[in-house]
Amino acid sequence: MGLTWALDHRRPPALALVAGALGVAGMAALLLSPGARWDMLGVAATLLGTLCMAAGTFWSRRWRSDLPVLAFTGWQLLAGGIMLAPVAWLVDPPLQTLTAAHVAGYLYLSSVGALLSYALWFRGVARLPAVAVSSLLLLSPVTAVLLGWGLLGQTLRGLSLVGMLVVLASILAVQWAMSRPASPLRKL
Repeated sequence: MGLTWALDHRRPPALALVAGALGVAGMAALLLSPGARWDMLGVAATLLGTLCMAAGTFWSRRWRSDLPVLAFTGWQLLAGGIMLAPVAWLVDPPLQTLTAAHVAGYLYLSSVGALLSYALWFRGVARLPAVAVSSLLLLSPVTAVLLGWGLLGQTLRGLSLVGMLVVLASILAVQWAMSRPASPLRKL
């Protein structure tokens, strides 16, 4: 929302701004456990990753390509992989011997978790307002928590449950705010 406002001079509706802030607060409530400690390197990496995702979404919309969405997605993933490879080479430990389960997991993450999800993402970016699409990023931690609850038996209660409900409500509020007709005063 901030990039769209700053670079395109389009102020998002006030409801979208408030809902976005509540979504971030809800995500913090969802993910922070009572024993959690702040890791400043992790916080910095999260903020940098968020900024990169926002910039990538903004520029992907602005610099539309004539490529089919699957080819465009492939090039995006290749470029990201090339940029991350030196860091992974320097920081990550050497791979252990891969088992069939490792290979199956890698194939799933590569096809469904990356290629399919990003193809749908870029299709949405091309067809929907950027603010409406970016609010859907809040579904990622909600999905992770629900998968942990459903598949791993992790607990979901108290503040985490409230956080998840706030995140879902904020996504709905942003979608609703962005679906309303634009006011002539909204463009700055």
